[in-house]
Amino acid sequence: MASKLEKAVEIYRSLGYEETDFDDILKLGTGKQDEEKIAREGLKSGEWTEIKQLSPNSYGFVPVVDADLDKLAIFAIRVGVDARRAANVVSRSSEVALRAIEARGKSYAINFINATSSANRRSWEHSMSRLGMLSLKLLHQMNLAIPESVDYMKDWAAGAAVILGIRKKDYTFDDDFVLEKEELLRRFCEHIEAGISVNVPATGPFSEVLIWGVENGILDRDQALEQVFYGLQIAQRPGDRKAFINVLEQIGLSDDEIRSRAESILPLLSLGETPILERFAPILIESASEDFLYPLLISCTSAKTKKVKKMILQSALKREKAMSAEAFVEWILPYKQQEDPGIARLAAKLEQAWGLSVEVEDHRQGLRGLWQKTPKLWEVPSFEIGEISPEKLTDLLAEIAARRQCVEDLSFERFLALANRIAYENPQAAKISLGGIPTDGSGGLLALACWVKGLGYDCCPDRMIRDWNGEREVSRMGYGELLYARRSVLFATIDQWPCLLSTPGFEDLSIRLTDLLERLERYEGEHFPYVSEPDLQLALTRLDLELLAEEKTRRSIERLESLHLQIQLPSGEILQDAGGNAVMAGEIIAAYLEDPYVEPAFVPGKTPYWRIDFAMPQSLSLLPNRFSYSYSDLFSIFPNRGDFSLTAVRREWEVYHGQGLILRQIARRKKPIPKGALMNWIAVWGNLTEKNAADVIRATHEAWERGLLLPQLADASYLDWTGGEPCNLASLALAMENLANEGLLSLLWQAACDLVAASLAAPRMLAGTAELVKFLRDDLEEMVLAVQKDLAPQELLEMRAVEKLAARTGSSKAVSYAREVIDRRNTLAPEPAGDAEACKKAESRPVDFEQVWRIPHEGKEPIEDQVTFCVKSMEVRKKEKAFQFYLQLPDISDCRYQVTLYGWFYGISEEGQLSGIELKKGEEVAAGEGREVWLHYDPDRKKLVVSRFRNWRKGKNGPLDGGATPYSKIFLTIALASLAQDGESIYGAKSLVRRLVNEGDLSCELLRDITRELLAHEAISPAKLIRIIEKENELLSVFWVMLSECISHAGARTLKEKKPPVWVNRVLDIAIYYAGYLREAVKRGYIPEEDGIWKGLSEIANSTAKSTAVKKAKSLLGKLGKENDCF
Repeated sequence: MASKLEKAVEIYRSLGYEETDFDDILKLGTGKQDEEKIAREGLKSGEWTEIKQLSPNSYGFVPVVDADLDKLAIFAIRVGVDARRAANVVSRSSEVALRAIEARGKSYAINFINATSSANRRSWEHSMSRLGMLSLKLLHQMNLAIPESVDYMKDWAAGAAVILGIRKKDYTFDDDFVLEKEELLRRFCEHIEAGISVNVPATGPFSEVLIWGVENGILDRDQALEQVFYGLQIAQRPGDRKAFINVLEQIGLSDDEIRSRAESILPLLSLGETPILERFAPILIESASEDFLYPLLISCTSAKTKKVKKMILQSALKREKAMSAEAFVEWILPYKQQEDPGIARLAAKLEQAWGLSVEVEDHRQGLRGLWQKTPKLWEVPSFEIGEISPEKLTDLLAEIAARRQCVEDLSFERFLALANRIAYENPQAAKISLGGIPTDGSGGLLALACWVKGLGYDCCPDRMIRDWNGEREVSRMGYGELLYARRSVLFATIDQWPCLLSTPGFEDLSIRLTDLLERLERYEGEHFPYVSEPDLQLALTRLDLELLAEEKTRRSIERLESLHLQIQLPSGEILQDAGGNAVMAGEIIAAYLEDPYVEPAFVPGKTPYWRIDFAMPQSLSLLPNRFSYSYSDLFSIFPNRGDFSLTAVRREWEVYHGQGLILRQIARRKKPIPKGALMNWIAVWGNLTEKNAADVIRATHEAWERGLLLPQLADASYLDWTGGEPCNLASLALAMENLANEGLLSLLWQAACDLVAASLAAPRMLAGTAELVKFLRDDLEEMVLAVQKDLAPQELLEMRAVEKLAARTGSSKAVSYAREVIDRRNTLAPEPAGDAEACKKAESRPVDFEQVWRIPHEGKEPIEDQVTFCVKSMEVRKKEKAFQFYLQLPDISDCRYQVTLYGWFYGISEEGQLSGIELKKGEEVAAGEGREVWLHYDPDRKKLVVSRFRNWRKGKNGPLDGGATPYSKIFLTIALASLAQDGESIYGAKSLVRRLVNEGDLSCELLRDITRELLAHEAISPAKLIRIIEKENELLSVFWVMLSECISHAGARTLKEKKPPVWVNRVLDIAIYYAGYLREAVKRGYIPEEDGIWKGLSEIANSTAKSTAVKKAKSLLGKLGKENDCF
């Protein structure tokens, strides 16, 4: 039987739409009334396309019906689908679509505009949506009211910017379907007013269009001024407020106009945003009345930068002394207490000028003993349900239902066990007690709510799912996660079980084997035929393995073998083996005692924290694997295991309520928190909110008092569980400060020092390093006191990384703080913190050399194409540049081809071709349309060829049929150069280059040749070109050639220009970062001897120029074992 869609398409075809030209289809009818109804039913919902594999390496959307989908969309509008559906099926703007929608009336058009102008329909934040121009033309031609929609206004601003010539058009702009400029200007002022009122982002083209309107006399300046100030008042984002300040400058805001708006500007100053303060504060401070000055200066105290703070003080110095100067003492005090000497001097100067006496107190608190002795490890109490009564069940329900997230902790287990006990004995009493249960799924209680209210509920979490196995679509069983499966089954059948197998025996959620045996024997005693499979699985994972050696007696095995309990799956079926025989629970458990789960290793950077892969033991091979994505539940499934089970302990940028509850449960462990979880526990303190703060603080104190938090154990390499460079160090420093104030300094000191060391080892010092060193400075006296009291080891005062930082030149905050730490340490603890020679470690082979330095694939034979080129950079958008390559083919002398590889990499990566624009001799910009071409290498003709069609094999546009063509040298050159572009393009470029290296298209020698060519072009920054290996060390075994060539080129320029080029600093940073690997590679012969001399490096190191690059080059020579090359 034909589907509704197929019936609709059949009517569409019968009316002649498929054979008629698109521009003429509105001349056709829509059929009889009953045909219209059938067509509307078939077209009003459902997908018209599906994803299919187009080639071995690509997938794409293909129609599910044999019809022109553009024509079918117009037909759908005409037969009566609603406006939202029309917005979904119309794929492009056109006059035909415009007229079809107009025919449906104004209300329909307004609904269509609201549906089309949404964020998920635009290529990037400030571009037009896919049907944006259609919306603009509809609104103007039909004289519709401007919708109160930010997304519509973003479309208007993007379109207006191109139509008025303010911005260049992008590839989404269709020249054949554009709103007339006269039409745009007719309602220009109305749109500006609407844009301000809906708070359209000023960071996009809207602000540029507004400025154009004033400059060209379309918008009255005074009216624009009022609107911009209103926009400034209601803007939500700092970026928008900054953009509006720029608009005010561009339209000529005067100082008098600022003074006249002082009252309305005052709240803006309190935001502390630099652009607002820089523009308004000096003018207002210098001219403010006596009464207005104090609230004005108080508003300005929210300034965040040193520059603005100095500006505020300098402005105050320019005015006469305030009559009531004594009232300003409290305002000046924070400035005098600033660590920056420049701010403190200005504050003292102002104090003197105003005749004040401001006493600065030492706000540092006395020694508080923040390094405390670690408490003894606690003994975990046994699990107790507590009071058994319907009233208590109601109280527990209120606690669980109030949670915004389901966390299966001690309280949840008490609730579950009590609900089962009461429901099994008296189901009606349980339902009455649970009568107030919410049905919205709060706290994971949906299945129980359905049981209480007698609603149907499918408790089976297992479903057949369709998957792609690489060749075809297959069906497989997808099993629900373990805790969710147990919860669904037990809640839906809460009154059927004599007891629950997975109920904890201890407060840490672990279970004794004797507990489990007693529960199984109760099932047997009550003639219960089976146990629940998810309940049994969880009971097994919670078994305390350390107690098994004591409990796994022959008697226990005999008791298990005597049980005749089957295992019921959530589907209701009984678990069977391959022979169709029922599997007994006793047999499974007995086998598991001999073959339990083995704890997997967790390696940061290699083990993905969101998916912990560990093999089910052979003893449980007949059970469903319910651990696909259970990482956040493993703390409850495997109590007392290692880091692999505790990855739910992590700082989240969007704080969730359950985080504190999880920590409170982990604080009931029997064993101390392992090194990875402890590091991330510390990090959680940097992001406390009202959602999690109370529970996180309480959990931390409980864990400490129970001896679960051990000093010097936190491992910085586990931060965020991701490995690699640590990030958000400023937030972490705040977390450490908060924890130290709670008396837990012993957990933090070594981790902070390790993080400083990690920062110094990075190619560039990491953001937040200064805050970490400041933390060490502020608590140094506490550390010294702990050492003197023998609470902490003397070695913790060595702080080699901080010493290394203090020895650096410069006056950055991090260096200044490091010098303070070392100077104060030497004063407080004069005994040598360690032998000075101990820090001079012999150069040794990096321990992970084999993992990093991967032997590259044997390179393919390079294809020379004799194409020459020049390169220019163009600004795609603010601070984002892309390259335009101008290619000269050896056999075509009268044309060049302009190629830009930015954003869209599919053509080169999957088809082996590039799109370009044909330029006649002498042309810089193509004159006229129809110049688009496609370039690919033809292996038969052994040259680069040009086609007017993307699908040159079939002589038509659209994706290329057949496989990709091979890459000649110019394709690899452009691909490599794209690494130095800005913005989103870098992601596609990195992916492409990785693939080219892995498949052998980019060999070392070819990379050397291409790098030399690219270095000859000033538009391409070597610093940006080389940055790919900064974090992707697997490319080092090939890209060392690029490092070598960049250094060689920089050395030659240093000799010629008498100073190193600016870009070489970044190159040297990366080379220093990998110096150990490079030195070892030379030693092993992976880098040829002639390259191992690092030509150009000594020229930089021996330069007499005052440049940081000189110091870095000397440092690199030392690390490479070439100290003698420096004189």
